[in-house]
Amino acid sequence: MKLKLLLLVPLFFLTGTLMAQPSEGPRAEERVTLTTDDGWNLNARYLRAAENAPTLVLIHSQKSDLNEWKLWFDYLKRYGYGYIAMDLRGHGNSFLMPDGSTTTYRAFAISGSNNEFNKMIRDVEAAITYLSTNGVTGNRIILAGSVLGANLAIKAAAIHPEIAMTAAFSPVLNVNDVLSVNPLRAYGKKPLLLVTGANRAKQYKELQLLNDIAKQACGRENVTTLVEAEGFGAGELVTKYNIRRIFDWFRNPSRPIVVELSTAPAQPGEQNQAEQPGTANPEDEPDYE
Repeated sequence: MKLKLLLLVPLFFLTGTLMAQPSEGPRAEERVTLTTDDGWNLNARYLRAAENAPTLVLIHSQKSDLNEWKLWFDYLKRYGYGYIAMDLRGHGNSFLMPDGSTTTYRAFAISGSNNEFNKMIRDVEAAITYLSTNGVTGNRIILAGSVLGANLAIKAAAIHPEIAMTAAFSPVLNVNDVLSVNPLRAYGKKPLLLVTGANRAKQYKELQLLNDIAKQACGRENVTTLVEAEGFGAGELVTKYNIRRIFDWFRNPSRPIVVELSTAPAQPGEQNQAEQPGTANPEDEPDYE
């Protein structure tokens, strides 16, 4: 039998210590409008980051709105992070179509590679563009998405290799034909956080598959997976009790080194080997932290 010990970077779990320190001076949230390249005007909330701190693009789940991230806003502001949270087209207060008429997601086709759900990648692009016009470069942008938003975040990060990292809450294989596997394969060698709940069997199995694909495509050292007892999407998975774990990952997204220790008597000439980041052990099951 083998025991796996995680050798943690000493600063990784310092209670209450995040990548950005509490900022000096007032930073006021703004209500802004994002315009997509196909003419949608999106309702959004924007908070400028403190100096040298990252900015999060918060992408909600289907049938939800930007208030899915309401728990995050005070924490982000307190520790100097910036954020831009939008209502995706047809959600919340983003109901004005390019032709001037109004609609909601209920009228959108749920299949087809060019349906409005797939076109929501342009909503994410509008947020990234808005940040760039405000001096926020890709290496200081973190994408965070929930379910549909998670799939969109992975896709946007694959399109934009300059994006620093992505946190995906309850990503799945397919949300209204917004797929995740091929974007994940194109994601690149940069940090990725996958978060899921164990109480939904189908979604949990899909996450296991995505976890395996991510480790192959992105490198094991770049992928961290957190499994909560229950919950689906950021609104349920992230609570005031565990949100600091997410912020700890923003601060230090590298996986710890895993050392395998065998409880069986050592054979002559046999030594325990440390599994270094980026190396695969064929006997390993996917490991979840």
